Amino acid sequence: MAMPKSVTKVKKGGIEFISNVDQVEYTLHELSRAALRDVAKLLRNRVKAAAPKDTGNLRRNIGTWVRKGSDGEPYLQIGVYDSARAKKKGLKYAFYAHFLEFGTSRMPACNGGRGFLRATVLDNLGEIQKIEAKYLKSLDDQRALGLIDEEEEIADD
Repeated sequence: MAMPKSVTKVKKGGIEFISNVDQVEYTLHELSRAALRDVAKLLRNRVKAAAPKDTGNLRRNIGTWVRKGSDGEPYLQIGVYDSARAKKKGLKYAFYAHFLEFGTSRMPACNGGRGFLRATVLDNLGEIQKIEAKYLKSLDDQRALGLIDEEEEIADD
């Protein structure tokens, strides 16, 4: 999405109407994406730290993605690579990740039955809110445009 004109001017009956709605919508959308990228960095590191470590394979298979939804709004995905992506990245597929997250009939989920993904997100809600607030409070600030990076974020490190 390219930066729209800062204002739209319409003259009608000797009155000039000035609207910057397009710029505000753009800024809100891009600030949301930027906030999600920062949340992704935080959660990716924390989920990797919370994941059980036997060989380290599971930790290498954890990734985050900031994507555009069908409504055009950004959203964050965090999870474990599927077999195709793991193979493409030269990793061994962590087929057992969902067993550790949800448990089985013979074994409870890791981290005392809480799993490693859900528990990490729930334990970090306060920090997630702080990150989101940092971006959204800058909406009316000139710094907002400096926080925006228009590249799509797929962080797989």
